[in-house]
Amino acid sequence: MIKSFLVSVLCFLLVFPTLLQGEDTHIVLKGRSADYSGDTLVFMAYSNMISFSEEKLGECAVDDSGYFKCIIPIQSTRHIYTYLGIFNCYLYTEPGNAYTLQLPGKRDKSLQDLVNPYFEETSIHLSVKAENISNAKPVAQEEELNFIIRAFNDTFYPYYYKFVINAYGSQVDRKEFDKAEKEIRAPFDSLSNQYLNAYIDYRIGLFKHYGSQVSAQKIIQEFFLNQPVLHQNPAYMELFNEVFKNYFLTFAEEYPSQKLPQVLNRDKDYAKVNKILTREAALRSDSLRELVLIKGLYDGYYDGKNIPSSMIQLLDSTRARTSIEMNRQMVKNIMLEITKVLPGYKPPDFALFDSDSTLVHLSDFQGEYIYLNFCNSFGYYCVREYEYLRVLNERLKEKLSIITILVDDSSDNMKQLVENNNYPWTFLHFSNQPDILEGYDIQTYPSYFLIAPDGTMLLS
Repeated sequence: MIKSFLVSVLCFLLVFPTLLQGEDTHIVLKGRSADYSGDTLVFMAYSNMISFSEEKLGECAVDDSGYFKCIIPIQSTRHIYTYLGIFNCYLYTEPGNAYTLQLPGKRDKSLQDLVNPYFEETSIHLSVKAENISNAKPVAQEEELNFIIRAFNDTFYPYYYKFVINAYGSQVDRKEFDKAEKEIRAPFDSLSNQYLNAYIDYRIGLFKHYGSQVSAQKIIQEFFLNQPVLHQNPAYMELFNEVFKNYFLTFAEEYPSQKLPQVLNRDKDYAKVNKILTREAALRSDSLRELVLIKGLYDGYYDGKNIPSSMIQLLDSTRARTSIEMNRQMVKNIMLEITKVLPGYKPPDFALFDSDSTLVHLSDFQGEYIYLNFCNSFGYYCVREYEYLRVLNERLKEKLSIITILVDDSSDNMKQLVENNNYPWTFLHFSNQPDILEGYDIQTYPSYFLIAPDGTMLLS
């Protein structure tokens, strides 16, 4: 009998772990919108707010009536979002709450939107109703996170835009500015939610920096010295990214005797860089200094003043030596992003359909040289390139596999193109994985990549 009881307990532990963890380890997102019937909603968050790498938190199907319900594990307050056609729909969520979402009317992206590397979705802060999961009681509107942040932003941004514009055209009136800050804060003085208070404080920091022309150095002293690092608070991270932008270049100009560029690019010495940065009082905090180091290395990779390979090596040293797990994951994601199409690294895999509706993976070609290209069926340069690829395929088909990823309206166009021209190499359509364009950083057509038999990039 005891044995039977123990088996039952073990089964309960395996099948219902979330019940044992408590309701405050997840959220529920639900709603009804007939526009999205049959679709799948994918909810995302930024894994970090330096490179803005994305992570999928969860997904759910929308049934024929338009109803959806998604259970997502989260441990702390998060800014999450979902891409719905031309919209980026976001909300702020707290563990232990269920949110009923009101989705916008459906508007799909056009082909021009999909292939435009500079297209940005329209951001929409979703209207929500929240209730506590454990007791099913509604969260009072005046206490609900999204309602308060929206109310604050409605108060904040008119002042912000007014003072930012004025600050660049005339001298700032300090009395008027101080009065404006008090008016922005006044309706929210009684808040006890730490996340909200930090959000407001760092928005005010942005207001001071641009609306009152307070220097980055003073902002760092006021808002970052001896303050906790808030990786998941967008207001904190936006101000952080502004005042620490290209920080290595600024530091090198201010303290030339420290020889930071030499240590970064020639020595590539993690310990020395850390020691040099402690020259600044605000960076004597290990957690802030390490975040500044990560930001500096990320910016340094792209700034044209530092050696990219040195930045990668120092990022790798940071990942190996940090004691902060969130920073370790951040560096890992950043390195994946900046090395994805670099020679010597493995490019993103994909799963795309060919002209026979067969799902094809990049990994299916492991052990072969691959000449991967992105093109379309209508561009002059792409059409001309196909004839060159035909010749190349004839000459090297025993040694080289050619793959063309077609960025076109539909897979029917691809089928017609292949059949009408009798192209003998592999054509795949991008439509079921449109983020492949971002994965390979496609800016123009055609774009080419040569991949080695071991799966690493040779040329891009």
